[in-house]
Formats: sequence, C-alpha cells, structure tokens
Amino acid sequence: MDQYHIAIIGAGIAGVSAARTIAERDGGSVLLINGEPEAPYKRTRASKHIAGGFQPEDFALESEEWYARHGVTLLSGVQVDRIDLTGRALYTDNGDAAGFDKLILAVGSQPLFPRTVRPNDADSFFVVRSAGDVHRLTKAARAAKRVLIDGMGVLAVEVAAELRKMGVQVTLAGAAAQLMPRQLSIRAAEIMENLLTSNDVTLRFQEEILSFEPRKKGGFAVAMIRDSATFDLVVLCIGVAPRTELARNTGVDVNNGIMVDEYLRTSAQDVYAAGDAAEHRNGHITELWHAAEYQGRIAALNALGEPTLFDDPPFRLKCEVWGSYFFSVNKPRNTLDYDIVEREQSDTYQCFYCDGETVKGAVMVNDADRAKLYEQVVREGWSTDRAITELQL
Repeated sequence: MDQYHIAIIGAGIAGVSAARTIAERDGGSVLLINGEPEAPYKRTRASKHIAGGFQPEDFALESEEWYARHGVTLLSGVQVDRIDLTGRALYTDNGDAAGFDKLILAVGSQPLFPRTVRPNDADSFFVVRSAGDVHRLTKAARAAKRVLIDGMGVLAVEVAAELRKMGVQVTLAGAAAQLMPRQLSIRAAEIMENLLTSNDVTLRFQEEILSFEPRKKGGFAVAMIRDSATFDLVVLCIGVAPRTELARNTGVDVNNGIMVDEYLRTSAQDVYAAGDAAEHRNGHITELWHAAEYQGRIAALNALGEPTLFDDPPFRLKCEVWGSYFFSVNKPRNTLDYDIVEREQSDTYQCFYCDGETVKGAVMVNDADRAKLYEQVVREGWSTDRAITELQL
C-alpha cells in the first residue's frame, strides 16, 4: 500500500486547512480523503445559491492542480470503512488501503432529524448539507408551490430566502420562540422576523412536526402540534451532529463528538481531530466554518511536531438575506448573566453583552462594513465604553 506521512479523513474546510498548513511547512506527503465526488468546495455557499444554481467548482477551496503541486494526494468520492491503528493503515470502501504516520480526523457533521423521522426515509424530505443535497432540492422546488422548512436557525432562514426567490410559498416551523436563538438577541430576531414576514414567509414558532404522510395526489399531509397542512416539500434544517461512528469503531474516545485535548489530540496516539466533529474539554463543539478552518491548522501543526495550543477564539456568524446583514459573535447562552447594551438607529442595530466592563459578545444588524471591528472588540475584550465610542451608530 502507499505510505503517507499524514492522512486526513474529510475534505471540508478543516481537512483542507490542515493540508494547506502541511504544504506551507513542507511537512511531507499528505493523503486527503474526500467523501464527496466533487473536489473540495466551500459548503456554506451552497445554501445561498439554491435559486440560481451553481457548480461545486465555482466555490472550490483550491484548484485540483494545487493538490498535486503541493504533494497532496486527493481521493474524492470514497469513504473510509476501517482504520487499523496498530498497523497505521486505513481502508476505503473501494478496496484501497493506505499507510500513515499521523492521522487527522476532519470528518465533519451530519444533519439531525426530528424524533418522528427516520434517516432512511430520505425520499420523503430534503436536507441541505452538500452540493448534491442542494441540486436535488433546487430541482424539486421548481415544481413545488408550498414548502415547509423545519427549523429556525441560520440555514432555515437562508433556504427560505432562496425558495422565495423561486416564487415558492414558504413556511418555517420550529420549537424555538424566536429566529436564530443561539446567535441573535431578542431585538435582532424581531428585526429578522419582520424581514421574513414582509417577504411572505409564514412563521410557526414553538411548533413541532408530529408526522408527514405522502398524499395520493402528491405532496405531504403534515401534522404539527398546533397546525396541520399540506406541502409539496419538507426541508429539514434543525441542526447537525458530529460524525463519530468511524472514530468510535476505531476505539477513539467519543462523547457527543470526538474528544480532544488542548492540542486537538484524541485518545489515540498520533491521531488528531478538528472541525465540527471535535468535542473540546469544556464540551464545546464549534460548528462554525472559520472555527473549523482554524482547528485544521492547529491540528496540522501539532501533527507536524510543532506544539500549538488550541485557544478556542470566538468566530463570527453572518446571515445575509433580502439585502439585510445579520452578524453574531460569541453571544452567550445565558444572557441573564450579562449586562446588555443595545442601540438602534434607522435600520442599524447593535448589542453588546458585557461582563463587568468587558465586552464578551456582540450582535449586529446592517453594519457590515465594520463587521471585523465587532469581532475584534470581542476577541480583544474591549471595555464597554471603548466599544460604544468607536462603534457609534
């Protein structure tokens, strides 16, 4: 079998970032295993192009020539079935095998499903995770009139905006009492709610799908706690869960995610994990694109023998729909423990979450030109007075 210094399983941004870092350091041969048939691309852009369509190469993270030029062997369209840590080898579903000295697990996450839905009912609903998922949804939406989206998070909002561009009637239903509760303040969520309803998106808060059954005339009869209706399509956007099966079967410690220490080392020697699959010592799973990119770099440096602590810095999340820009960085889960400073002028809004005199998190609407400054405020722990002064509306 071919032998590599470092094998990377997963070619999302965490895996590609690790490969880039190794290439920068001239760190030896790399095997990058990509489960999708297309060359690695920026997945977060797929949900933003449902209406207009796209090809994955439009969002390529690197050209195919880049991998060859930097000593990275890219295997696309294959899955790793088994890892032998004793023999330092991995085996793929197409019968290939490869040896490695170090291993980075960047296997990402997979969509969650409601309690009443089984993943093998895939013909009955849609998810939005990969380019293939988006192409399938776009094709079906062209013939649809009414679509139900299960979820209230950023993905659900982006999908709703794209489907409205296609002239589809859209209903969002979810258990939350507001839109994007993990990222937006109550006021920012109200601004987003007004934006969605003004664009004819129906919202059903604190709702849950109980069942959906195919109808003889097409579409689905959907029963919810407070409502029942018929829809042509059902799209599930209720979150993701780390992919842990391969690590668990290999004997690597997992909890909700693949457990790592402050150097992104797993319980197995010379095996690291990065990105959406990694669970850190405080139980934190980042689930953000830029965080996965950062972790890929840290994991690669440690695999190369350059001890580098993962300091878990805050990263931003943005959502751009109907010409409005929503931004969040490090919004605390329990906002009652923080002093909240809010300001609003015209269509611009800002919110700072302060611990004493220090800004710990921020939410903003329609101040996109200063987005990096908001992120800097939180990362550097600016004083409340300084943040308010320098970010005057």
